[in-house]
Amino acid sequence: MSEKQDFRIVDRPSGVEQTENGKDVDVMEALLSGKAIQKSVQTSRGRFTILYTTGRDRLRIDRYKAIRRSGIRVDAFDEYAEYNNNVWSTLDIVVVDGPDWYKQAKEKNPRWSWEEVPDEELIVELFDMVKSFRAEITERIRGSGIGKAAGESELSAAQAPVDDGTFSGLAYGRPGAKG
Repeated sequence: MSEKQDFRIVDRPSGVEQTENGKDVDVMEALLSGKAIQKSVQTSRGRFTILYTTGRDRLRIDRYKAIRRSGIRVDAFDEYAEYNNNVWSTLDIVVVDGPDWYKQAKEKNPRWSWEEVPDEELIVELFDMVKSFRAEITERIRGSGIGKAAGESELSAAQAPVDDGTFSGLAYGRPGAKG
């Protein structure tokens, strides 16, 4: 990997930036060492800083979703309500900084949440950026060399793990065979 990164590696507790500018950083190593990965994104209503979620962050998102459901079973909500719950709960965790209007809203109301934002287009725009960022970092994690044996390679999507060899055809019969 020789592409230049467009995100930052930061210490989780203090938020002090620890970026190796222009260097190829192994994001798996950074995450395992307790660092956070953040990205600045430009939206129609300003620049926000978003966080790549770890398992602990996703658990917090799940807790927020459960709180919003107030103990009511998930299947009692329609698809749109669950989508909104997921979006608001996710943004409440992953957006760590934003423009002045965002900072002022959070300062005035420490319990402020994205469900209070009337601009649905902004919410969807930002949520889509969060999903894209997550996919980008997930892909970089897949490419990490941590824990892989030397010379280990991934199978291409077109290459089957077991092609027309000894075990082919056992599950569904041989091609062209009548059973």
